[in-house]
Amino acid sequence: MLAVRWAERRGMMFKAKDRSTSDIPPEVYVALVDSLYSDLPFFTMGVFVALAGALAGAWLTGDALLYVCAAAIAGIGFLRGIHILAYRRRALRGLDVEAAHRWEVAYEIGTSAYVLVLGGACFISFYMVKDPRAGLLSLAVALAYIVGVTGRNFGSKRLVWLQLVLMGVPMVAGLILSGEPAAIAIGCFLVPFLHGSMRVCDRLRNTLFDAVIATRDVQLLADRFDTALNNMPHGLAMFDADGRVLVLNRRWVEITSVDPAVRRDAWTVDELVREYGERGILDDHNLGTLSRAFTESLGGGETLRLALDNNDHSFELTFQPMRGGGAVVVLEDVTAKKLAEARLAHMARYDALTGLPNRVRFQERLDTVISGRRADDSFCVMFVDIDRFKQINDTMGHASGDALLFEAAGRLRNVVRDIDTVARFGGDEFVVLQSPCRDHKEAAAMASRIIQALSEPYDIEGTQVVAGASVGIAMAPQDGETADLLLKNADMALYRAKANGRGIFCFFESDMDTRAQARRTLESDLRRAIANGDLTPYYQPLYSIREDKITSCEALLRWPHPTRGMVSPGEFVPVIEDMGLIGEVGAQTLLKACRECVTWPHGERVAVNVSSSQIHRGDIIASVEDALLRSGLPGSRLELEITESAFLADTDNTLLILRRLREMGVRISLDDFGTGYSSLSYLHSFPLDKVKIDRSFLRDVDHDRRSLNLLRGVLRLSSELGLSVVVEGVETLEQLHIISADGYVDEAQGFLFSPALPAPQIRALIGDQRAVFARVA
Repeated sequence: MLAVRWAERRGMMFKAKDRSTSDIPPEVYVALVDSLYSDLPFFTMGVFVALAGALAGAWLTGDALLYVCAAAIAGIGFLRGIHILAYRRRALRGLDVEAAHRWEVAYEIGTSAYVLVLGGACFISFYMVKDPRAGLLSLAVALAYIVGVTGRNFGSKRLVWLQLVLMGVPMVAGLILSGEPAAIAIGCFLVPFLHGSMRVCDRLRNTLFDAVIATRDVQLLADRFDTALNNMPHGLAMFDADGRVLVLNRRWVEITSVDPAVRRDAWTVDELVREYGERGILDDHNLGTLSRAFTESLGGGETLRLALDNNDHSFELTFQPMRGGGAVVVLEDVTAKKLAEARLAHMARYDALTGLPNRVRFQERLDTVISGRRADDSFCVMFVDIDRFKQINDTMGHASGDALLFEAAGRLRNVVRDIDTVARFGGDEFVVLQSPCRDHKEAAAMASRIIQALSEPYDIEGTQVVAGASVGIAMAPQDGETADLLLKNADMALYRAKANGRGIFCFFESDMDTRAQARRTLESDLRRAIANGDLTPYYQPLYSIREDKITSCEALLRWPHPTRGMVSPGEFVPVIEDMGLIGEVGAQTLLKACRECVTWPHGERVAVNVSSSQIHRGDIIASVEDALLRSGLPGSRLELEITESAFLADTDNTLLILRRLREMGVRISLDDFGTGYSSLSYLHSFPLDKVKIDRSFLRDVDHDRRSLNLLRGVLRLSSELGLSVVVEGVETLEQLHIISADGYVDEAQGFLFSPALPAPQIRALIGDQRAVFARVA
């Protein structure tokens, strides 16, 4: 492209017959002006010659006017010399186009005055004095100056024109007016001579300008080519037919660390290859391959591509033979590219967090085992799931969850044999390929070791965490002869293990497929129910022992299925949690409960259960604000029930969230106290209003003294901490009398008062509580 543009410009140059200053590139114009002032010695010699000629003519004739001309030549020459010296001092600081133009005009003025005196001397000598000797001297000086103009000032058309006119007109006029035939002939001859001199100057000027601009364009093109060549991402070299280096760019030198420019004479291919070997850039095998490639390409032929791997570096070379011999070689250092490709290949087959094989790599390994299995060979596939991982991940944060997964992966590596394969499929789901595996007993032993290893406590950021594991096992070939079927059946066995209480292993059984299909159907129905708002809260009243009336109701989620009837919360709530939809369902339930509570006539409160994941994600505050705003319920009539799992991690953040809820007027209840990770420190460390004692404390209190003492101790402690105390699961009058005896209990909840009721029925019960009074009377 650059060459085309350059050729176009060259064509335009040669077509032009003349050229004005505006056609000249600024740097060329400045250089031409500078040339006018460049030769002070030659200028000085010319002044002395002209002065000598004028003085000689004046001395021979004794004419005063010629002495005046000589004096004028001396004075103007002196001033012009001073002017030239001044220019040189100014030029040291650099000139722009505008300044150069001013100096050019000044030069033209000085030159015009000078040549006018020379032409005047000729006019005086021929016409006024009529002395042939003086005329000859003045004519010789004038003609010599004209030759000098042609050779020295042709770069400025205006300057040439001024000098030839101002000197030629008086000179020709003097010759013709002298009346002498010879002088008239000379005068007539000078007219075409002067015109020819002007044409010669024009031609010289255009030729010079074309050459200067062409040279500049060639240099510009060369500079651009050099810049492009040395900024290529690849190395490039050009060799002639004899193997001598003609061109070698900077990138080639950077890649090879060998710079031929340090030698005056041109390197050859053999010398370069030898140097690469001596520096250890290439080993002997690669050196031989490279030499053969050079030999083949320098002699002509087809394009040749070559890959070289040596130590920690990889190179790719492309040899492009040139017409007439020689070759252009492109060199690329592909070390980083190959490392990146290797990393991408590893990332495509290995898990980034644990470093274990991922699903793709495991599938490849499983396919290899299946294809290579002999008739009597057997192996097994195990799905391993970390128990309680979702709860730990939600409560302690994703960083802690990742740390647990990393530790679990290390334990799995240590448990299995070197010939077995452990992979992570995603989340907390690991898969083990035990091959060979002789029978169920050997598989069970491996599964037991896995569960034992993963059930040991984990130290996560200074906190002891207990997780556990469940394992599902599919044996090959009896449980499947394809990878997909074995993985599917192992997954179903895992589901059975988790459904049976977690922390165990289960082998695949044929009826599991039916159960898995039922689970998938349940999940599909649940998604539809959540989208349609079919999950609805029922309300179980809390009876105030001190006030003998219903003071609040707990919202309990129910699912009236269109074909299955009422689905147990114990069946669908865990599925909602596994599907990660508990936040969405919780927000829907909260809004429905608040809207229902607004309709209750006596200021009763509504209690809504909140999961630990809602607390730790922080979206509970927004959900509560939205529900209160949209329902119009005062915050003082809303209670949020949380379990102790909300306090297991990030207690500072949990504390901030609970305080923010308290600022909104919302009451906080600790639900199911006495189960899970019960700690008395929760009762005074967090802003709680109420503690709900789990129904398990009522078991056997009517005939077991130890159970009764434990219940009374917990009730007394909770009450003395200033908390409102609720006992759950009250089903008999005897239990009611027991918990009421010491005066520590504020409210009771259970079937004795009422089961959970739909909204219309709870509304009616609150309006007419005689049925409740009859039960507790």
